[in-house]
Amino acid sequence: MKKLKSDFTINEIGKFQFYSGIAIGIGFSLIFNSLFRVFLKMCNVGEIITDLSWSNFYSYEFSIYYLTLIGFTSVGFSFCFTTYLWMSKPFATNRKKNIRLRMAQTNTIWILFGTLFFLLRLFWFFAGIDLTIEKDFAYLGFMFPIFIYLYCWNLISDIYKSKKTFLVTSLIVIFVGIILSGI
Repeated sequence: MKKLKSDFTINEIGKFQFYSGIAIGIGFSLIFNSLFRVFLKMCNVGEIITDLSWSNFYSYEFSIYYLTLIGFTSVGFSFCFTTYLWMSKPFATNRKKNIRLRMAQTNTIWILFGTLFFLLRLFWFFAGIDLTIEKDFAYLGFMFPIFIYLYCWNLISDIYKSKKTFLVTSLIVIFVGIILSGI
């Protein structure tokens, strides 16, 4: 019987790629977390201009919803970089697997920047009208990090058998998202 997929293990990916992917993913999650917080503060520039006071900028308090959303979104975006590094195996065992690895790398970066572009357009839309993500689309905000995380795992599971690893990584992502949100 022909073995179709290999197991998702550290040795299959490579020790250096696996651990560097995790380290870079954690680093990018911290960077994205701080950038999203600064960006959310900068969304209040209209209030600063109308009040002519910078005190609103420094005293702005994040709600628990936004802190949680920023934490999980930064983990989701950083998981794209982790997946990119995990799939960067220069020479696979066969040609078909090599093509799938290249497609997985390309699609993770594509979905990362496509989602960032969509969010940028969405924030410009929300700036022009009186809608908020927290009050009007509470559950929809969490669909972005869930979509990105599951999309990256779909790419991984297309190449490797990864049921157990998916469950373990899901718990780790939830734990890191809660830590980054500061709850």
